[in-house]
Amino acid sequence: MADHLAKKLPQKPWERFPIPTNLTLCLLVLGVGLAALLNWKVVLGLDLAILVLSVLDYTLTFKDGEIQGKRICPRHFSIGAENSIQILLKNTLASRRRVRVRDQTPTEWAAAPVLKAVIPGRSSLSLDYPIVPPERGEYGFGDIFIRVEGPLGLVSRPVRVSKPEEVRVYPSLQPLRCADLATYRRVAHQWGLRPTRWRGEGREFESLREYVEGDDPRKIHWKATARFDRPIVQQYQTEKNQIVMILLDVGRLMSAVSEGKTKLDYALEAALHLAHTALLGGDQAGILAFADRVISFIPPKKTIGQMQFILEGTLSLRPLLVEPQYEQALTWLRSKVRRRSLVVIYTDLLDEVASENLLSAVSLLRPVHLPLCVAIRESEWDELLSDPPTEVQGVYERAVLQELLHQRSKALGGLVQKGALAMDLPPSKLSIGTMERYLEVKRRGLL
Repeated sequence: MADHLAKKLPQKPWERFPIPTNLTLCLLVLGVGLAALLNWKVVLGLDLAILVLSVLDYTLTFKDGEIQGKRICPRHFSIGAENSIQILLKNTLASRRRVRVRDQTPTEWAAAPVLKAVIPGRSSLSLDYPIVPPERGEYGFGDIFIRVEGPLGLVSRPVRVSKPEEVRVYPSLQPLRCADLATYRRVAHQWGLRPTRWRGEGREFESLREYVEGDDPRKIHWKATARFDRPIVQQYQTEKNQIVMILLDVGRLMSAVSEGKTKLDYALEAALHLAHTALLGGDQAGILAFADRVISFIPPKKTIGQMQFILEGTLSLRPLLVEPQYEQALTWLRSKVRRRSLVVIYTDLLDEVASENLLSAVSLLRPVHLPLCVAIRESEWDELLSDPPTEVQGVYERAVLQELLHQRSKALGGLVQKGALAMDLPPSKLSIGTMERYLEVKRRGLL
């Protein structure tokens, strides 16, 4: 952000019109009352006096450039997180000025409040207000509107400060800290922070060490044992530089809202957490978004800027009211990513029949890739099943829901038969659930 204060734009003629203050309005109302009691000439004289004083007050308010303004705000926001927007005002006049300020927030956001303050002479003043971005995407702040009250308090002179500013709202990454606990255990030994040993983890040779009681005898390195004349075992680590491809379904079912956010928003948050963990562990991560066609594709890499590429590439994704074409998306992926990969598909399932497209498409990935299908179910379903029904309608709703869950279970079972891994998770467990399954795949060496 530029350090200099933003100057005001040349205002249109009608934007320079003075605005009467509450004091002026009260005097005018008083004049109407006096008109009923006194001579009209007295009232006319009072009105002329108010008019002359108002013009004088307007001319004494300030000159161009004597009142300046600037907005200070972050360029990047997180959805649902409160941020503070700061308005910096500068008064170059010798006397103080009373001001009212209102910022022009993006039209999709809540309107900014009117801020009132008194700026001392030849000094600056900082005002701030909180804002919570409701949705992710790219947005723009507009101008800053200021009303400067004259020294007599009769009129306010409007000032419009040109301050358009583009900002970006990313998915909430706050749960990332919790998810990193598992990643921390997996990579901390590489940093020398703490020793971490997972039984049965990985197949990639790491180092040799002396045998201790409890070690698997199958890991004894016989040549090293003979050379050092004492038992030596091999240590293994999880393989690195493997590929994790994340597929995001942006079709009709992902537009369903649960706990105030769409399923696509939950899936995107979980996808970002998973990509972060994969990159931190030395793997490659990429993302493909699809509906009835491929929407966007970020090739798998493990470069330093890959996480930023993923954030930017998924920022404007929105659910489309079309049915997803899994076969087309997976065929396209198979042509672009030929090396064996863990393919995590965030989607939703209705029943075995409606999910036939996904069931047939998953077989296209086997045996080269390992698919992991993650179905996102409504969290309200768990609440409905946990509370016993008290009315007849509740009994019917519970029966229909149980049948729906049975159909989903059959669809997930069909995916497992096709050689895929399958999970059915509510939004609250989506990030942690897929993270644990990814780490399990790494520990078991399934890739």
